[in-house]
Amino acid sequence: MNKNRILTFLLLLIMIPCAVCQSYFTVPQNVWRVSIASNSMFGDWIGDNGVKEVGQDNIGFLFGMDSTMLTELRKMNISTLTSKIEYGFTDRTTMSLEIPYVTNLLVDQSWNWKSDLQDAADSTINVLKDYYLSPRRETSGFGDISLGMKILLLGTPAWSEKGLVSLYGGIMIQFPSSRPLSRYHSVNDSHPSQFEEVLLGSGTTLWKYSLSGEFYKIAWDRLFNITWVAQFVNSSKESLNTPIFFPGLSQTNPDSIAKQIGLTYLYKKGTGFRGMVSATLDIWPGRISLMGNQAWFFKRQDQFISSDPGWDKRMTSHPGYDTEMIQITQSFVLFLNNLDPLKKIGPIPFIVEIGTNLPILTRNNYSEYRTWIGFTYYFQMW
Repeated sequence: MNKNRILTFLLLLIMIPCAVCQSYFTVPQNVWRVSIASNSMFGDWIGDNGVKEVGQDNIGFLFGMDSTMLTELRKMNISTLTSKIEYGFTDRTTMSLEIPYVTNLLVDQSWNWKSDLQDAADSTINVLKDYYLSPRRETSGFGDISLGMKILLLGTPAWSEKGLVSLYGGIMIQFPSSRPLSRYHSVNDSHPSQFEEVLLGSGTTLWKYSLSGEFYKIAWDRLFNITWVAQFVNSSKESLNTPIFFPGLSQTNPDSIAKQIGLTYLYKKGTGFRGMVSATLDIWPGRISLMGNQAWFFKRQDQFISSDPGWDKRMTSHPGYDTEMIQITQSFVLFLNNLDPLKKIGPIPFIVEIGTNLPILTRNNYSEYRTWIGFTYYFQMW
């Protein structure tokens, strides 16, 4: 009985429309598309003034004068393994589930400061820095899981090889499934665990509404495909544990800071808009495709509500830093296709994807130098 099931499954694996392509928004009815991508990214934090700094804080209260300025620098290296499962519920509707796993996240932080009382500043800031901040913070774990749906509104899907254009509507919910920041509590003779932690998600539920489209044409046995996406991102308001840190406050004792701000606060991520345009061309028909992709992301300021309005204002923005973000990137992707039933190697149709991403403009985010390799395969079951 088990052997018969295995044979049946293997037969179903090869029964797949050969026109399905990685760059298409949807898949045919009863078709599964499973993608696994290994992604590596590194970058410096770029502030709102375009320089590599997270912002500046006046900490003159430590020395009774306003001459000490603290500047934070930050770098990040992250490696992820993302699994995405898509299912053609109908020819017009595709469901998706995306599960990111962070294999390693390293945040490297350093501080620079200037003061007229350099010796006193060095001594005091070094003590505070050593207590509050680990220069290198590492973590791993699951990121925020997303569940989505795309619906064909007009035209015919590109995989059908009929028509020229298509228009889709989509909705995706990103759940705060990653590990949250732990609540601060006093610990004698040791660091609170919060001071060693790195967040893998925003902590809020994100609702993503999209409108997307395709223009596709086959000429000289080559597919030419232009796709675009416009996405609106809205956030829920959540109660999160307060990150305890001293800059921008009139306190340096963590217990006093926690009492001043509160152990929790309300947070709402700023409304965002994402746009993308890409063009794909078959270089070797049925074998190799090349895609160029430019993406834009704009986000408004985040909202913070705690017991201290001064902390709320500083967390929203301060000199050299703002939670309003702009990011423009350029990607190039090479697809190695194994879909054509007459040219296919082995029984399973698949695509190998190799890509790179370069930052064009970044404000108040990490510049993204990114590379990835992905594998996508298809099967059909009834």
